[in-house]
Amino acid sequence: MSNKMSTVWVDADSCPVKEEIQSMTEKEPVDVRFIASYDHYTPFHGEAWTFVEKGQDAVDLYILNRASQADIAITQDLSLASLLLERGVYVLTPRGKLIKSFEIESIMHSKYIRMKEKRQGNYGKGPSAVTKADRELFKRELLALLKRSMS
Repeated sequence: MSNKMSTVWVDADSCPVKEEIQSMTEKEPVDVRFIASYDHYTPFHGEAWTFVEKGQDAVDLYILNRASQADIAITQDLSLASLLLERGVYVLTPRGKLIKSFEIESIMHSKYIRMKEKRQGNYGKGPSAVTKADRELFKRELLALLKRSMS
């Protein structure tokens, strides 16, 4: 077993699986940190929550500056994912996709094409809603990562 307790970093501003994360990790020996901007602040969040300044990249920078090898990050932000992978952080999307280092070049190229289209005024549909199947896949993948980080 590793001497370092893993941390699960959650890019919480628009994370649709926060409840799943809380219920799955409450009895596990991991530190869970939900990071969100002050735009999402309510006094009902617990100790696991950290609020950072407003700004497009404030949450990303907070996580990036603190995550370390063998930690787990849950994010939809592909740019953040690419930077975290370089540090040996496991990156899982809220839809249950475990992002691998060898995929990141293709993922970032696709993101570049989408952003280029958007700047030209070609707006595609946004992402579809997270489905029950997505949530189940997410839970399976998170459980596997938690087991891996504890061994």
